[in-house]
Amino acid sequence: MGLFDKLGLSLLDRSRTNPKPVPTPEDPQAVLAPVTGRPIALEDVSDPAFAEGLLGVGVGIQPAGDVAYAPVSGTVEADVKTRHALLIKAESGAEVLLHVGLDSVNLRGEGFRQLVRKGDAVRAGQPVLGFDRSLMTSRGLDDTVVVTVTNPDDFASVEVCCEGDVAAGSAVLRCVS
Repeated sequence: MGLFDKLGLSLLDRSRTNPKPVPTPEDPQAVLAPVTGRPIALEDVSDPAFAEGLLGVGVGIQPAGDVAYAPVSGTVEADVKTRHALLIKAESGAEVLLHVGLDSVNLRGEGFRQLVRKGDAVRAGQPVLGFDRSLMTSRGLDDTVVVTVTNPDDFASVEVCCEGDVAAGSAVLRCVS
């Protein structure tokens, strides 16, 4: 056990770098990739609540980095004390869930750095969560990042619109009115 472990500081807490926003398209119907990585169909995500669509329509992404960016512009409606998830109400009316890792709640917040709080206004592409992928892997957890629209019935359709690897800030879902 090192000094930082004894002090209860994670690698994320020691980081002196501040993530910069990623460029995003001006598309009010789009929900953007919160991370760069490989998309996974929601039904193929290993968490049944997501795979069965109980938490909305969306996509999973195997992340290549350790920062999640706001998938929409809007207001943070909910955060969790374990810092692994946010619900953002988009200006378009979409309620967008950003969830980092599967069963990551078991970390009880360790390895996560929440950069925004409930009530904060966010812009698409703004850094909102930092996370330690190596910690998740060492604990046997899946680091898949999931983004869903939890109120799909408020739209004519919510469609997955990505193929192949995605860059953070690129469109992955489209909410059609």
